[in-house]
Amino acid sequence: MYKYALILLFTLNAYGTSFNEALEMLSEHQSVKSMLSLSKSSYAKGDGQNSWGDPVLKIAAKNLPEDSLKRDQSPMSGIETSISQKIALTTKYSNMGDSIRAKAKAIEYSALDVGRELKVSLWNIVILERKLKEEREILKENFDWLNKIIKVTKKLYVNGKVSGQALLEIQIRKSEVEMKLSKVDYDLLKLTKSLEYLLGEGNGGIDAQTIPWKILKTTSEDDFDYKALALKEKLSAEKLALSASRKNFIPDVTISVGHTKRANIDGKGDFVSGAISFSIPISSKKYAYKREQSSLHQSALFEYRNYQDSKKRDSEQLEIEYKKIKKDLEILNSKTINFAKDSRAITSKSYGLGNSSYVELLQSELKLQELLMLKSDLLSKRDSIKVQLKYKRGEKLSE
Repeated sequence: MYKYALILLFTLNAYGTSFNEALEMLSEHQSVKSMLSLSKSSYAKGDGQNSWGDPVLKIAAKNLPEDSLKRDQSPMSGIETSISQKIALTTKYSNMGDSIRAKAKAIEYSALDVGRELKVSLWNIVILERKLKEEREILKENFDWLNKIIKVTKKLYVNGKVSGQALLEIQIRKSEVEMKLSKVDYDLLKLTKSLEYLLGEGNGGIDAQTIPWKILKTTSEDDFDYKALALKEKLSAEKLALSASRKNFIPDVTISVGHTKRANIDGKGDFVSGAISFSIPISSKKYAYKREQSSLHQSALFEYRNYQDSKKRDSEQLEIEYKKIKKDLEILNSKTINFAKDSRAITSKSYGLGNSSYVELLQSELKLQELLMLKSDLLSKRDSIKVQLKYKRGEKLSE
């Protein structure tokens, strides 16, 4: 099975998308576009909030006799045409409009943050793919080594230097490695489904030659912390909404003027009229709204401050973990793995001469495999932490 998986993976890489192209494609992901569309909708709503509303045109027949409905039988009868307009005495509507637009900007920043999270996901996929391929190389080398050991064991068995149990144990070990190889190949195939979600179905995967691993070794001063910007805009929106709720105690004024067309029975001509009306703010509704907005403002303020504190804490913890892994890798590369390789080589030679048991041989083989797997796992964790650090700090995730 793993042979077919290799062929497929080779094909995917041969016709794959470059890493930077893949990152650009993520800006068109449905989850990002959905939020950007919602942001545009909120911008439009905010623009409409500034308006005082449409003027009201009224046409009314006034004081017509009930029995005839004629307007030339009474001096008070006529057709009135009036127009009225609500006028705000404060800037509360512009505050409300600015608040909604700030929320729209927060959604826009959140969409950009989702885009960055997708980039982190893409990085994690290519890091995991590299890890799995490294594990496959480790297992494949071990598989070939076990094949050689089996040949040696068969000769020793014929010569009576090892028991049949030794041959069986080594063959069992070989089958275990073969199963691990199969699992790795299936895991690699599963990654194609994750890539399809990010890049769309039918995508040929990522060209491994284009992955900019070197940027994980650098630190930049860019600030693309869209999550912080979104929370800041949300705080601004709630502050503007609170300001509008305070100004809401000053009522709007509605001014109207009218003209009544009469039959002029009394020779007094047509009538004109005018009116000013406003509400009296004595209900509990406005007070409740102000308390609500005050609480929402406090919540947004605490949320923003908490994010800043947690960002600093998380970044420091990730930095500590990153340094720890680097130190572990230094020890593995400079000492432990070399010792394990020498141990397996010595034990293999000794086993071939009939001086070491198959148990010692398998122990040395297993220890080397575990250490090489540990190295691959640590490399993967190191780079994943670096990607997460870059995301937290608002650094670029591409060249």
